[in-house]
Amino acid sequence: MASLEERFQKGLETRGSLAGGEGRVFRGSVPVAYELAPDMFRITTESLYGSLWSRPGLDIKHRAMANLTVAAIQVATTQVRVHIRNALNVGITPEEIIEIFMQLAFYAGIPASYNALAVTKEVFDERGFHVSLPATFDATLTPEALYERGVAKHQELIPDVFGYHPTEPTEEEQALDVLMQEYLWGAIWTRPGLDMKSRIVCALVAMVVRGQYDLSIRRMIEGALRYGLTRTEIMELGMQLAFYVGVMPARSFMHIAKTVFRSPEFSAATGE
Repeated sequence: MASLEERFQKGLETRGSLAGGEGRVFRGSVPVAYELAPDMFRITTESLYGSLWSRPGLDIKHRAMANLTVAAIQVATTQVRVHIRNALNVGITPEEIIEIFMQLAFYAGIPASYNALAVTKEVFDERGFHVSLPATFDATLTPEALYERGVAKHQELIPDVFGYHPTEPTEEEQALDVLMQEYLWGAIWTRPGLDMKSRIVCALVAMVVRGQYDLSIRRMIEGALRYGLTRTEIMELGMQLAFYVGVMPARSFMHIAKTVFRSPEFSAATGE
């Protein structure tokens, strides 16, 4: 087991990598906090950056995407700015960042999405990036065609997309479901610029941050496993979230994941 000093040095290395390398030290999104609580730098460097970020099992890009998602949903503007910079430093593209925040409009609400996109523009400007995604939404589609496209994409992860409601949905719930099939799944999940694995990671994170949506999280975990995410990746995502949304929501997510792993469809799987 690594000593505390070894963890600290590893944490400094990881912070430097997030800050862009070349010996830089990342002092966090709110360095002034260390003036009030100086032990926080040492503790977070050891525990978060020295013990967690360096763990195998989840790619650093997906860890960074998880952080982007959390900060954007919490409308933590200072943290959003830092995590955008970090994401760029670990190889996440400007286009991917924009796509993540577009998807969040449906999981976290438009205010959180627009706030994150506004901060993104500021960071891109400071780096001299001139990025604007091409308009790919086909406005000539019929609502029926958009709906069918959404259902087809949804079924790639969750074959029974209509099995969500434990009881017969009301007229209002049905209308909302149609809109989500059309626009969340038909217009967003089908967009280029962000791969399916990354979309799944960000969707799972959004569900955990927003609340304990047991059934929704369970079904998304099932879809993640069907798509090829490993049990280790899913559990590592829970560990990552513990430091950004709190231990209790993260442990609840990990508990739900374990029940999915034990379900008949997935219990025979041997892959990590």
